[in-house]
Amino acid sequence: MIRPVLPFLTLVLAAGMGCSRPNLEIFHTLGPIPLDATKPAPTLTSIALEVMPVRLPETLQKPQLVVEIGPGALSLMETHRWGNGLDQDLQRVLVENLALLTGSNSVVAYPYGERVKATQRLEVNVHRLDGRPGGTLTLQATWMVAPPQGGQALLLRRTTLQRPVQGPDAQALVDAHNLIIEDLSREIATGLRTLPPAAK
Repeated sequence: MIRPVLPFLTLVLAAGMGCSRPNLEIFHTLGPIPLDATKPAPTLTSIALEVMPVRLPETLQKPQLVVEIGPGALSLMETHRWGNGLDQDLQRVLVENLALLTGSNSVVAYPYGERVKATQRLEVNVHRLDGRPGGTLTLQATWMVAPPQGGQALLLRRTTLQRPVQGPDAQALVDAHNLIIEDLSREIATGLRTLPPAAK
Protein backbone atom coordinates (compact mmCIF):
# COMPACT_ATOMS: atom_id res chain seq x y z
CA MET A 1 0.00 0.00 0.00
CA ILE A 2 1.35 3.43 -0.94
CA ARG A 3 1.09 5.94 1.85
CA PRO A 4 0.90 9.68 1.17
CA VAL A 5 4.19 11.42 1.97
CA LEU A 6 3.18 15.03 1.31
CA PRO A 7 2.27 15.88 4.93
CA PHE A 8 5.59 14.44 6.10
CA LEU A 9 7.56 16.41 3.51
CA THR A 10 5.66 19.57 4.46
CA LEU A 11 6.69 19.17 8.09
CA VAL A 12 10.32 18.58 7.15
CA LEU A 13 10.42 21.65 4.90
CA ALA A 14 8.73 23.80 7.52
CA ALA A 15 11.23 22.66 10.16
CA GLY A 16 14.13 23.34 7.81
CA MET A 17 12.89 26.81 6.98
CA GLY A 18 12.44 27.56 10.64
CA CYS A 19 16.03 26.62 11.39
CA SER A 20 17.46 28.75 8.59
CA ARG A 21 15.25 31.78 9.09
CA PRO A 22 17.45 34.89 9.23
CA ASN A 23 17.20 37.40 12.04
CA LEU A 24 14.60 40.04 11.32
CA GLU A 25 15.87 43.57 10.69
CA ILE A 26 14.26 46.31 12.76
CA PHE A 27 14.20 49.85 11.39
CA HIS A 28 14.26 52.87 13.72
CA THR A 29 13.47 56.54 13.17
CA LEU A 30 14.13 59.58 15.32
CA GLY A 31 11.23 61.64 16.65
CA PRO A 32 10.78 65.35 17.48
CA ILE A 33 10.05 66.86 20.86
CA PRO A 34 6.55 65.88 22.04
CA LEU A 35 4.20 68.85 21.83
CA ASP A 36 3.30 68.58 25.53
CA ALA A 37 6.99 68.61 26.55
CA THR A 38 7.68 72.22 25.59
CA LYS A 39 7.45 75.03 28.09
CA PRO A 40 6.12 78.41 26.94
CA ALA A 41 8.94 80.62 25.68
CA PRO A 42 9.16 83.89 23.78
CA THR A 43 8.54 83.16 20.13
CA LEU A 44 10.81 84.07 17.25
CA THR A 45 8.12 84.26 14.63
CA SER A 46 10.23 86.61 12.53
CA ILE A 47 13.00 84.06 12.09
CA ALA A 48 13.46 82.38 8.69
CA LEU A 49 15.95 79.54 9.05
CA GLU A 50 17.26 76.99 6.57
CA VAL A 51 18.69 73.81 8.16
CA MET A 52 21.46 72.32 6.06
CA PRO A 53 22.18 68.56 5.77
CA VAL A 54 23.90 67.31 8.94
CA ARG A 55 27.50 66.25 8.45
CA LEU A 56 28.52 62.96 10.03
CA PRO A 57 31.90 61.26 10.45
CA GLU A 58 32.43 58.19 8.29
CA THR A 59 31.91 55.91 11.29
CA LEU A 60 28.28 57.09 11.53
CA GLN A 61 27.53 56.95 7.82
CA LYS A 62 26.14 53.46 8.22
CA PRO A 63 22.59 52.09 7.99
CA GLN A 64 23.12 50.21 11.26
CA LEU A 65 23.01 51.65 14.76
CA VAL A 66 26.54 52.28 16.02
CA VAL A 67 27.42 51.06 19.51
CA GLU A 68 30.41 51.95 21.65
CA ILE A 69 32.07 48.75 22.90
CA GLY A 70 35.09 50.36 24.52
CA PRO A 71 37.26 53.50 24.51
CA GLY A 72 37.69 54.40 20.85
CA ALA A 73 36.04 51.14 19.73
CA LEU A 74 32.71 50.93 17.91
CA SER A 75 30.55 48.11 16.60
CA LEU A 76 27.41 47.82 14.45
CA MET A 77 24.04 46.41 15.52
CA GLU A 78 23.45 44.40 12.36
CA THR A 79 19.72 43.79 12.87
CA HIS A 80 18.90 47.35 14.02
CA ARG A 81 19.03 49.99 11.30
CA TRP A 82 18.05 53.59 10.66
CA GLY A 83 14.99 53.63 8.46
CA ASN A 84 15.79 56.94 6.72
CA GLY A 85 19.51 57.33 7.27
CA LEU A 86 20.82 58.98 10.43
CA ASP A 87 21.86 62.19 8.66
CA GLN A 88 18.41 62.67 7.10
CA ASP A 89 16.64 61.94 10.38
CA LEU A 90 18.84 64.40 12.27
CA GLN A 91 18.10 67.16 9.76
CA ARG A 92 14.36 66.45 9.80
CA VAL A 93 14.13 66.40 13.60
CA LEU A 94 16.19 69.59 13.95
CA VAL A 95 13.75 71.33 11.61
CA GLU A 96 10.72 70.10 13.57
CA ASN A 97 12.25 70.87 16.96
CA LEU A 98 13.42 74.37 16.05
CA ALA A 99 10.09 75.24 14.47
CA LEU A 100 8.41 74.21 17.71
CA LEU A 101 10.92 75.90 20.02
CA THR A 102 10.96 79.20 18.11
CA GLY A 103 7.29 79.30 17.17
CA SER A 104 8.27 80.12 13.60
CA ASN A 105 6.59 78.69 10.51
CA SER A 106 9.67 79.54 8.45
CA VAL A 107 12.10 76.85 9.61
CA VAL A 108 12.76 74.57 6.66
CA ALA A 109 15.25 72.02 5.42
CA TYR A 110 17.68 72.68 2.58
CA PRO A 111 17.05 73.31 -0.31
CA TYR A 112 13.81 75.13 0.52
CA GLY A 113 15.30 78.25 2.09
CA GLU A 114 14.36 80.44 -0.87
CA ARG A 115 10.72 79.47 -0.43
CA VAL A 116 10.63 81.21 2.97
CA LYS A 117 13.24 83.88 2.14
CA ALA A 118 15.58 82.46 4.79
CA THR A 119 17.77 85.04 6.49
CA GLN A 120 19.84 82.46 8.37
CA ARG A 121 21.39 79.10 7.63
CA LEU A 122 22.14 76.47 10.27
CA GLU A 123 25.03 74.05 9.74
CA VAL A 124 25.67 71.17 12.13
CA ASN A 125 28.83 69.09 12.00
CA VAL A 126 28.66 66.02 14.24
CA HIS A 127 32.06 64.78 15.42
CA ARG A 128 30.82 62.02 17.70
CA LEU A 129 27.48 60.39 18.47
CA ASP A 130 27.82 57.02 20.13
CA GLY A 131 26.90 55.11 23.24
CA ARG A 132 25.63 51.73 24.33
CA PRO A 133 22.49 50.28 25.92
CA GLY A 134 22.69 50.66 29.67
CA GLY A 135 25.53 53.19 29.31
CA THR A 136 25.83 56.78 28.16
CA LEU A 137 25.24 58.42 24.78
CA THR A 138 27.70 61.20 23.92
CA LEU A 139 27.26 63.90 21.28
CA GLN A 140 30.09 66.17 20.22
CA ALA A 141 29.23 68.67 17.51
CA THR A 142 30.02 72.08 16.08
CA TRP A 143 27.11 74.21 14.90
CA MET A 144 27.04 77.52 13.13
CA VAL A 145 24.41 80.07 12.14
CA ALA A 146 25.39 82.21 9.17
CA PRO A 147 23.76 84.30 6.42
CA PRO A 148 22.35 82.14 3.60
CA GLN A 149 24.80 83.65 1.09
CA GLY A 150 27.75 82.74 3.30
CA GLY A 151 30.07 85.16 5.04
CA GLN A 152 30.98 85.59 8.68
CA ALA A 153 29.17 83.33 11.15
CA LEU A 154 26.60 84.98 13.41
CA LEU A 155 26.96 82.14 15.92
CA LEU A 156 29.63 79.45 16.20
CA ARG A 157 29.51 76.96 19.03
CA ARG A 158 31.12 73.64 19.91
CA THR A 159 29.08 71.49 22.24
CA THR A 160 29.37 68.24 24.15
CA LEU A 161 26.19 66.64 25.47
CA GLN A 162 25.51 63.37 27.26
CA ARG A 163 22.40 61.36 28.04
CA PRO A 164 22.04 58.08 29.97
CA VAL A 165 20.73 55.16 27.91
CA GLN A 166 18.04 53.91 30.27
CA GLY A 167 17.59 50.38 29.06
CA PRO A 168 19.41 47.29 27.77
CA ASP A 169 18.17 47.31 24.19
CA ALA A 170 18.38 49.18 20.89
CA GLN A 171 15.14 51.10 21.49
CA ALA A 172 16.63 52.61 24.65
CA LEU A 173 19.60 53.78 22.56
CA VAL A 174 17.23 55.38 20.01
CA ASP A 175 15.30 57.07 22.83
CA ALA A 176 18.56 58.55 24.11
CA HIS A 177 19.28 59.87 20.59
CA ASN A 178 15.91 61.66 20.64
CA LEU A 179 16.67 63.27 23.99
CA ILE A 180 20.18 64.36 23.09
CA ILE A 181 18.96 65.94 19.82
CA GLU A 182 16.29 67.71 21.88
CA ASP A 183 19.08 69.09 24.10
CA LEU A 184 21.00 70.27 21.03
CA SER A 185 17.85 71.86 19.57
CA ARG A 186 17.19 73.78 22.78
CA GLU A 187 20.79 75.00 22.84
CA ILE A 188 20.50 76.23 19.25
CA ALA A 189 17.14 77.90 19.94
CA THR A 190 18.66 79.68 22.93
CA GLY A 191 21.53 80.85 20.76
CA LEU A 192 19.13 82.20 18.15
CA ARG A 193 17.50 84.35 20.81
CA THR A 194 20.83 86.07 21.50
CA LEU A 195 21.09 87.41 17.94
CA PRO A 196 20.42 91.12 17.43
CA PRO A 197 17.05 91.91 15.84
CA ALA A 198 18.62 92.74 12.49
CA ALA A 199 20.08 89.24 12.28
CA LYS A 200 16.77 87.53 13.01
